[in-house]
Amino acid sequence: MIRQYWTKAWLPLFCALLVTLLDQGTKAAIRARLDLYTGIAPVAFLGEAFQLEHVPNYGAAFGILQNAGLFFLVTSVIVSGAILVGLHFVEPTQRLLQILLGMALGGALGNFIDRLTQGYVTDFLKFGIPGGPYWPNFNVADASITVSVILLIFLTWRDESRAAAKGRAQTPSAANRA
Repeated sequence: MIRQYWTKAWLPLFCALLVTLLDQGTKAAIRARLDLYTGIAPVAFLGEAFQLEHVPNYGAAFGILQNAGLFFLVTSVIVSGAILVGLHFVEPTQRLLQILLGMALGGALGNFIDRLTQGYVTDFLKFGIPGGPYWPNFNVADASITVSVILLIFLTWRDESRAAAKGRAQTPSAANRA
């Protein structure tokens, strides 16, 4: 049973480990080098369009649900558990699905670690044009979760569209039945 699970789960677990290590490593570097609420423009020609700015996030994406740390800890455990159980149902040939689930798991774990150890998530990636629309700071875990969820939604939509088209192609038309 464990061997069968490992056959299906090694790739997503490896991806989750990589995302978690990259997320925690970048956050540790930011915390060590930048005081809270300070920033730098690491790429000169991008100027203020891309900055590293150290800010705490006590909420979720875009700063919603501030100070709901326990809710996010519990949600992370539930989502991570669901992914780990769901890996049992993913075929070893579904590599992209495995990678995306691993990215989502790694992102959830990265932010979980922050909330558990600090009580907030360290955000530091800042994109925007001065005077333009506001885009909140985020981190590697946030980016990994966002990219994986968007691609999972797209894959689901694509697969459902293909199945529907295949079903229409196999259904005889009224003209053929007459």
